[in-house]
Amino acid sequence: MKPANSKEFKTYTQAVKEGKYDLYVGNLFGKYDNVRTYWEDQLTRIVLRPFLRNLVETRRSEGKGVRIVDLGCGAGQGYDIITKIDYNDLDLGLQHKRVLPDEDISLFLGLDISQAMVTKGQDLFSDRPHVEFKQADLSQGLGNIKDNESPFDLYFSSYGSLSHLARKDLVALLEDVAHHGKDGSVMVMDLIGRYSIEWPDFWHGESEDEKVRQYNMGYLYSESVRQTTDIESFPIRFWTGQEVRELAQEISEKTGVTLEVSKLVDRSLLVGRHTDTRHFNSRLKPTRRLINSLHEDYMRTNLEELLLDASIFPEHPFISPLLKDLISSWNILIEFTQHRLSHNFSLPDVAGWDEFPKPLQFALMTIDRVIADVGWMWYGDPRANIIEPQLGYALRTLEYEMQQGWGCGHGLIAVLTVKK
Repeated sequence: MKPANSKEFKTYTQAVKEGKYDLYVGNLFGKYDNVRTYWEDQLTRIVLRPFLRNLVETRRSEGKGVRIVDLGCGAGQGYDIITKIDYNDLDLGLQHKRVLPDEDISLFLGLDISQAMVTKGQDLFSDRPHVEFKQADLSQGLGNIKDNESPFDLYFSSYGSLSHLARKDLVALLEDVAHHGKDGSVMVMDLIGRYSIEWPDFWHGESEDEKVRQYNMGYLYSESVRQTTDIESFPIRFWTGQEVRELAQEISEKTGVTLEVSKLVDRSLLVGRHTDTRHFNSRLKPTRRLINSLHEDYMRTNLEELLLDASIFPEHPFISPLLKDLISSWNILIEFTQHRLSHNFSLPDVAGWDEFPKPLQFALMTIDRVIADVGWMWYGDPRANIIEPQLGYALRTLEYEMQQGWGCGHGLIAVLTVKK
């Protein structure tokens, strides 16, 4: 082999250091793991669909495009979320029909405090003239865009970006949105939920200081890296659904502009980012890793490990009953799937069928039908590639249908509508 020169050696050394030659482990952990792709991003799209569809139809009737500002945009990942929402649930046809195609956007403006993120976004979207990025400190509200930009149809945030703000700063930002927005403008806040099983020690915070806790992004790294790396922590404000309602009421009273809470949705109740790290709750199982496995090609998952115990969180007067009901339904679905993989029987014969909540009954019927329809297949590992992903989707739907928007998930999506 020809010896590498110094530049080649440096290039390959850096590539190895960055993990480019590590063994492929699929999307089992990291920023864009399978749960984010198949659960979280999709759930965000489901929540946004009716609101965005209404905005698009209104602007089309006026002969105009939709104006969007992404608050805490990073490098523009939010653009992918909102432009890949299907108009309706998909049938078996080939084509997608999107709620918001590129041609219906007149402006997508991304704001972020990091100039590096702004520069990256400008580079990634350089071929889209309707996409712009600017540096802005959201702790100062909307800043100069209040004077330099017309009202936006959608004020959008994703993945906890607004939880980086202290409450007083979020109040100031929402006051700016109330004044700057027009009648019918929509504000989407994606916050970190306080009642997540990931951090039960945070549930009982009373003072404002107790609602701001140190947080880290250790979930971006594999377990072996987490054990050897000093991962930076930073303050995050944790929110509940009731606090969002109180916040909206406060803004409405201060500004004279009604901010209506149109939707509150908990996201990732049992599969939050830190269920795997167990950094804040050592009693957790690595549920997210196991769900990632369900969605990984040609990887079979030990379903027994997915069974959960309600002892992973303490008693709470109204949070505990909700989580216990969800875990009970979750476990019934897992146990049914395990048994159904090797047995054939009638669903109404399942003990307690008539008392099951409707979301659980639907999930059980889905898995029963999937297993019945693919059991004859010999090629392509139907368990790993068909049954397990469908179990993942059934569990996702179970979470979504049973959540209450109380702040019990890793993420709390709040949709507010400006009324003028």
